[in-house]
Amino acid sequence: MNSSMRRIVYLSTATRLMSDLELMDVLRVSRENNTRDGVTGLLLYQGGNFIQLLEGESAAVDTVYARVMKDPRHHSVLRMLDNESPERLFPGWSMGFRPTASLGDELKQEIAEFIIKAPQEATTTDGRRALRLVSSFVQSMR
Repeated sequence: MNSSMRRIVYLSTATRLMSDLELMDVLRVSRENNTRDGVTGLLLYQGGNFIQLLEGESAAVDTVYARVMKDPRHHSVLRMLDNESPERLFPGWSMGFRPTASLGDELKQEIAEFIIKAPQEATTTDGRRALRLVSSFVQSMR
């Protein structure tokens, strides 16, 4: 076990609403980059907002996050969680994704509340709601 495993969850706003085709392109590039960098995680997109979890070696996560921050397809990036973790939640996913339409109503509501409350909660860096949301997403995949 490597103690420098790191997890970041952020929320951002798309510059404009994205089509499924555009989202698939974002995913394709993310998966290629993340596989190369040894980073795993997931991406949620709902109502013009992205929620992404990145996990891996601390330096690799920093590299990917720096690339994310420069991406012109979104803005208003709020870091909701940034901590060390003993293990990956998504060891097999270069970037897990599900269209929001395929999610249950309860999870869609949880995502919506997360987005609404994010600006206030980003300053706390506590990350509990972010981890709950990620856990709910994981459960929905089973």
